[in-house]
Amino acid sequence: MVWKILSALSAVCLGTACYFAWANQKLLVEERKRETLATANLTEIKSHIVKAEEAKKARETQLAMANQELESTKTSVADTAAKVQTAEQELAAVKTNLEQTSKVVAQNQKQIDEAGDIKALIAQIESIKKERAEAESALSNQTQHLAIAQERVTNLTNAAKEAEDREARGRRGIVDDNFVAKVAHSYTDWGFVVLNKGNGGGVFANADLEVKRGKDVVAKLKVRDVEQNSSVADLVKGSLAEGEHIRPGDTVVAAAEQSAKTAAAKPAAGAAPAAGAAAATPAAPGAAPAMGADPFGAPAPAPAAPAMGADPFGAPAPAPAATPPAMGADPFGAAPPATPPAGGATPPSTADPFAK
Repeated sequence: MVWKILSALSAVCLGTACYFAWANQKLLVEERKRETLATANLTEIKSHIVKAEEAKKARETQLAMANQELESTKTSVADTAAKVQTAEQELAAVKTNLEQTSKVVAQNQKQIDEAGDIKALIAQIESIKKERAEAESALSNQTQHLAIAQERVTNLTNAAKEAEDREARGRRGIVDDNFVAKVAHSYTDWGFVVLNKGNGGGVFANADLEVKRGKDVVAKLKVRDVEQNSSVADLVKGSLAEGEHIRPGDTVVAAAEQSAKTAAAKPAAGAAPAAGAAAATPAAPGAAPAMGADPFGAPAPAPAAPAMGADPFGAPAPAPAATPPAMGADPFGAAPPATPPAGGATPPSTADPFAK
């Protein structure tokens, strides 16, 4: 009887041991799956970090190329202006020759009227008429060349202005008001998302964006790294409701209030009285110009048209007593930022966000 009781207890113990072994085995399998998933996520994050570094280097290269292209455009505009001046001089010479030829024709006609060798005079007149026709043809060609040169100057000037505008918005991190993109990948737990647009789609580093779902703003983003066809944006702390997540496919638009525009408007408004006072009082030699509406601080163009050979971008000639710009100064002539008033916001930095 005792051995039956012991056998039953042994069977119960064995069954219990088998159940715990089975449960521990299941937990071990789930733990290994979680470990594999965590390893895969870590590898993917490292891959994104490498891609972000590559995107940063690509952005630096593109910025250098844009600067080179801008300098090349300026040189081309200056060369075209010189060619236009030469064409105008040639046109004036052709007009002078035409006037002289007309005088010769008039003199020969007078000689014919006064009689003489009619046949010889007629032959001479025909020769002079031929020369006059050639001169008029040359004048027409020079006029056409002048019109073509002027059109080229206009096109190059417009291209230079567009390049400066793109560079200015890129350095300040301001996207177009009608900018629209999508969330390609969401990593809300890590505090960033990947967008389906990059440089080619009008995305700039440090731009302020908003995530919309329908008509509601779900979260706010700050662009960190930009590639040609994609970009990485950090989630602004406190902008996402607790328990909410950004989903792939959510719409991303330009922020209603972009920090670069707001920061630029405040110093400009505070500097207005100072600019008026500067206009009333003669500026000291070498003094910094007042900040204007141009985000780069360039002075307003004079009402009169610039003389031939002047800077094609409309920059005023430097004053004799002005101090040469220091090494590293803005090549577009921007004035150094004025000291912000007490309690005012500091003007936005125009430094390259990718500079090392």
